Order: sequence, then C-alpha cells, then structure tokens
Amino acid sequence: METQNNLLENISADVRDYLHMRYDAAKLRGVEGLSVFFGRVMAFAMVCFMGLAALLFGGFALAYLLGRQTGSDAAGFAIVGCGFLLMALLVYALRKRFFVNTLVRFFVQLFFDEKKD
Repeated sequence: METQNNLLENISADVRDYLHMRYDAAKLRGVEGLSVFFGRVMAFAMVCFMGLAALLFGGFALAYLLGRQTGSDAAGFAIVGCGFLLMALLVYALRKRFFVNTLVRFFVQLFFDEKKD
C-alpha cells in the first residue's frame, strides 16, 4: 500500500510539474508573440513616418514645380492636392484588399502558426 501511495504522489507531482511547465511555455509564447507584434508595429510606424515625410516634401517640390510651369503656385498646389485626393480615394476603395485581409493573415500567422524547430 505504501508503494502505491508513493507512486500516486509521484504521478501527482509529475502532473503538477507538467502543468506548470505548460503554463510557463504558454506565457513565453505570449511574450514572444507580443514582442514580435510590437516590434513590427514600431518598424511599420517608422516606415510610415519616413514615407509621409518624403511624401510631404515631394508634394511641396512637385507643387512648386507645377506652379512654375503653370505660372501660379496656387494652381500647382491645387493639382498636387487633387492628386493626393485621388490617391486617398483609391486607397479607401482598396482598403479591404490591402489592409484588412493582410492584417488578418498577419495575426493568424503571428499567433496561431506553430514554428517548426
């Protein structure tokens, strides 16, 4: 009887250890997923910031160039503004294709795909 009690205690201790290890592994996977996510968000934000700065200065340069060609700075800025408006409408029209579906695939891959080590 003593041997059987020791065996049950050992099995119980092993199960507890196993569950603790699984819990720790899940926490580590969560931390890894969050760190990858926030790293990519930060990189994306930096790329967007730099892209917007380049777009802003490029827009000013193009507006002044077109202003010289048309003889009116206002006309140059109006043409560039209309171009940006058309690009915004195009991005809005294609938002599901480029952003929503891409983000869904990114999150599924990030949180649900198991890595093959």
